[in-house]
Amino acid sequence: MQEFLYITFGWLLGLLGNPVITKIENHYKRKNIKVGIFSELEILCVRLAASCYRIQMHLGTRNKESIIWIKTIYRKYRTGCPEDVIEALDKMLKVPDEQFNAFVEQTKAETDVGLKLKTFSMPFTESVMGQLGIFKSEFQRKIFEVVAQVNILNEDIETATFYHRLTFDASSATNNMNIIKGNLTVSYNDIVDRCKIIVNKIEEAMNR
Repeated sequence: MQEFLYITFGWLLGLLGNPVITKIENHYKRKNIKVGIFSELEILCVRLAASCYRIQMHLGTRNKESIIWIKTIYRKYRTGCPEDVIEALDKMLKVPDEQFNAFVEQTKAETDVGLKLKTFSMPFTESVMGQLGIFKSEFQRKIFEVVAQVNILNEDIETATFYHRLTFDASSATNNMNIIKGNLTVSYNDIVDRCKIIVNKIEEAMNR
């Protein structure tokens, strides 16, 4: 009986022709590709939020609004997020503003200390870029925007890395060193801003 059903189904597909078969194949292909892209984007969101937190802690620019944002991202996209992480963020939010600001100031890094930042990649998404034509143009555009923004972010990270290396140059005069450190701080802030832009782009792509 089961064999008969397979034969009948194959015969019907033959009658329907290649356009219908292609449409069915594309339906399942879209589903599988979208699952892969979304999984990668969720992981990327968490990494971006973590980078923002790390940089803001380093600079001493954390505020309660940014912590609420990071907590939201962790809740949404970090599968199995340890409760102690959320609890730690909640405790920070409950601290009176004066104590919170004092804590932020105390935990920021020294001005001569830099961060080692890693660039970001989207291996799965980049591997299926040539197949995005089976999706609606609006979805394609949103994914292209995310990829483009990640490339810009990586350029921002390379810029910060360049200035970080210059801080180790003993030959730089005091005035030059102050300029270098100032440029490094600007680069870090650019990275934070870019991370938030990308998260917003990702949420638009995922309709969340």
